[in-house]
Amino acid sequence: MRAYFKMEFFQFMSNKKNIAIYVILLFFSCYYALKIAPEYDPIEKVEVSEIEARYLTREEFLNNVVINEGTHPLTGFAAAIFPEWNEYDKDRLDAIKQHNLKKYAEATFKWYTYSDTIIYRYGGDVLFYNPGYYTYGNIYAVMDGHYAYLYSASRYEGYADGKSDLSVNVFEERTALQTLQRLLHTYLPLILIVSCILFTVDVVLKDRRNPTLLQGLPLSDWRKLIVKGGVSLLGSFLAIIPLSVGLLIIGARNGFGDFDLPVPIYFVGEKLFLNIMMGEYLIQNMLFIVFWFLFIITLLLLVSVTLKNEFANLLVGCVFVIAEFMYFSRGIGAIRNVQWYPTSYVQAGQIISGYRNYLYGSEALTFGTGLSVLGLSTCIFLFFTFLISHRRKFKLF
Repeated sequence: MRAYFKMEFFQFMSNKKNIAIYVILLFFSCYYALKIAPEYDPIEKVEVSEIEARYLTREEFLNNVVINEGTHPLTGFAAAIFPEWNEYDKDRLDAIKQHNLKKYAEATFKWYTYSDTIIYRYGGDVLFYNPGYYTYGNIYAVMDGHYAYLYSASRYEGYADGKSDLSVNVFEERTALQTLQRLLHTYLPLILIVSCILFTVDVVLKDRRNPTLLQGLPLSDWRKLIVKGGVSLLGSFLAIIPLSVGLLIIGARNGFGDFDLPVPIYFVGEKLFLNIMMGEYLIQNMLFIVFWFLFIITLLLLVSVTLKNEFANLLVGCVFVIAEFMYFSRGIGAIRNVQWYPTSYVQAGQIISGYRNYLYGSEALTFGTGLSVLGLSTCIFLFFTFLISHRRKFKLF
């Protein structure tokens, strides 16, 4: 069986299609690091000039306003909320001038907490979140701003309480590990899953070109399928190598960050966000993606032994990846049990961070539920593949 694994792995690594996939991933990784990452423009960033302009405008208002019986209610409201707001902005400006990033983090945590309290509770048509949330006619701008401000508050609280080395790149999430976190929150899981599909799509059916050679091996069809699945799993893991080249480039430019950096996790509760360490977040993502690899590989093995068509493999795999787009809409989790659909867990990073629960309006799309659904589905696929491969009339090729 070990000899067969070595033979399959050699064929896998010498397959021109697979080599092309690795090259494309390497190109994408380098292009992202050299072109896209430097242009990253976060909505919440360290803008000293903006903080100073806001502080001076409010300070000028507070120094000249006169409150009496004829004062407009909005003027009185502004005079009531501006002093504490300016206190935090002044602390932020002083911390930056003193290069005291711990103090800046603490003041910024308080600023985001206070800002969200005022804007979310008393805003409406008067106070607004950062204008970046109101672009492209976003009808959920207030909710997105509320989410982002509390996310930022939790993040800065973690910076203030933690032991990580702080910098502007850390605050703006530009370091290599934070870039990886952002990619896991967006399209990196999709890239890895699609790569797994492409690696696995022909792992069984390629042997139709040499059936007589392989039929003489002293292995059952079931064991051959298990070996092929193992080779696909290993090959999918190796896709991390070309992708990591880009992270090395980003790390050399912006710093690598460390595994103690805080990652805010959304949950429905009094505080809405809790922090976990970057290392824990990455381990959970890795485990989630491993389960996705197993899910995709066992699915395509089952399709391979039933339909025996590479295009069918590709079609079925892609349908599972994009199926979520067919039913997703914000808030639908409140009326549909989307947590039982494997396709709801494609965005692994968003599941772990809780962002998918925020979008779906649900509490059920969790790390544990995702592993359970994907694991059970994988076992079902394996069971049916086992039954089919042990039929007397079954032929692998």
